[in-house]
Amino acid sequence: MLGLTATPFRTDEGEKGLLSMVFPDDIIFSEHLRTLVTRNILAEPIFERLETKIDFSVELTASDIKAIENFDKLPKHVAQGIALSKIRNRQIVDHYINNREKYKPLLVFAIDIQHAIELNTLFNDSKNKDSKDISDFVVCQIVDGKTGTKVSPAENSKKIEQFRNGELEVLINVEMLTEGVDLPNVQTVFLTRPTTSTILMTQMIGRGLRGQRAGGTDKAYLVSFIDNWENKINWVNPEKLHEKEGAEFIDRDIQTTKRIVRLISIEKIEEFTRIMNESIDTDALEKLDFLKRVPVGIYKFSILETSCEPSEAFEPRNYDVLLYDDTEEAYDNFINDLEALFCLVDLKDRETLTEQELNYLWQNTKEIYFPDSDFLIGYRDEDVKNILRFYAQKEIKPEFLAFSERLKCNTATVAKHIYDNSFSKKDEENYIDSLWNDEKTFWQVLFGYNKLYFRKQLSIEDYKRAGLYGDLLEVTPTTIFDNEPLEKLTLNEIKERDPLEYRKIKESVFAKHTDAKKFVVCAISGFKSQMRRDFQIDHIKPMSKGGLTILENLQVLSRKAHVEKTCSENANK
Repeated sequence: MLGLTATPFRTDEGEKGLLSMVFPDDIIFSEHLRTLVTRNILAEPIFERLETKIDFSVELTASDIKAIENFDKLPKHVAQGIALSKIRNRQIVDHYINNREKYKPLLVFAIDIQHAIELNTLFNDSKNKDSKDISDFVVCQIVDGKTGTKVSPAENSKKIEQFRNGELEVLINVEMLTEGVDLPNVQTVFLTRPTTSTILMTQMIGRGLRGQRAGGTDKAYLVSFIDNWENKINWVNPEKLHEKEGAEFIDRDIQTTKRIVRLISIEKIEEFTRIMNESIDTDALEKLDFLKRVPVGIYKFSILETSCEPSEAFEPRNYDVLLYDDTEEAYDNFINDLEALFCLVDLKDRETLTEQELNYLWQNTKEIYFPDSDFLIGYRDEDVKNILRFYAQKEIKPEFLAFSERLKCNTATVAKHIYDNSFSKKDEENYIDSLWNDEKTFWQVLFGYNKLYFRKQLSIEDYKRAGLYGDLLEVTPTTIFDNEPLEKLTLNEIKERDPLEYRKIKESVFAKHTDAKKFVVCAISGFKSQMRRDFQIDHIKPMSKGGLTILENLQVLSRKAHVEKTCSENANK
């Protein structure tokens, strides 16, 4: 079977897995967008930005931000504010009218139906009095305000045909013309709706990229209308189109890091709300080292769930599971043992677990991997259940995103710097302000843009230093400096410094000791099991004797063999 696609890349790991099942040889040939532009198959994209200077972030709550990240849907009150913004809508229309000859024909992606109607009215009010309308709109579903009847698909098709034939200069659409529609005459795309979805941005931009050799234009104007969100949300930036092979529209490393920090921020806001509440005893929480309360990464995945619409269509819902020091190893073993765990139920051809099956798998998982769940930071039953539901649908592991900048979030280091330098109150304030306002740091995002929370945590670090928590004070972990070679660090130290590299090493070691039937084999006893939790990684030559943390010096041992080896080494000392 041969598959042809204009968008071979996917950000959803589930889609990657499904495609690889159909096409086991993966992508056998691909062509970069820059080459297609050079050959005039695609139009030359010309990116333009218009700063609206309107702040829509004022009323955004932490839950609003999380909803936008998960569903790429603006809260109703925010969407309405954008749709009805006379200033913003006038900027959009005026920008077109002032550049009409350059931009037409124009395709506009609007926020919602209300936004489409508002823009359409302004576009047509801008035409000459004696001329016909220059604009119209198409939407996936709309009800006529007078008759209560739905606009038919035939009417949408008629408008699209009018635009294609040049009878309309401007076509405004909502949730429609992203894929499967051929509009070769599009000269300009107005991106008036922000999105956190790489795929959606790809589809929107793609409507304007038909090149001359494919019946389109030689250049395409892609105009983004940028609002002020105070950097609370990382909308996809279309200007990253040609920066990487594979044509992903964002800098994935930066985007991933900021996404993780925002998710952590929501957790921290909830946590600090409790700490700032004097009626709640949070001494135990405050005594914990701050880095133990900062995740090492997240599992990211989506599950097809029934929508609330009358059609009961299935829609993907995004989930994020945060991993902490306490839970990282347990989750890693659990994720890698999913195939073996699912032998406990017979799904046959189903992709959905019954409530009884889900609870059975969850209880087994909790007993095997999370026996101390009541004492683990960040453990949630629902997270485990969601991963089980995801695996039932996709039969792949969820994507892991490491928080590679975690060590830079150590408030103990900041407090120590202040203490070691004996800052005056004014110098201390200036130093804290410099950190807080430094765009290269994550403090503002991490603490939900609430400086009071940041200062509170620094005060907690001072209490610890002064010994006000007594014998229960936990020791701040030693910072692993970047200039120390990885091979001279223990696996735990590597995990502290670079969680992703730590996982790569682990995967390589287990792969070396896994046979053709997917059984992990103990290097000493020959014991076999498909469950990763039955094994530990061990240095062949101990680090105390000069051994290094490199693949050649690492092996997998059963837990029993590891205990026996450790006892033997201790006896020989």
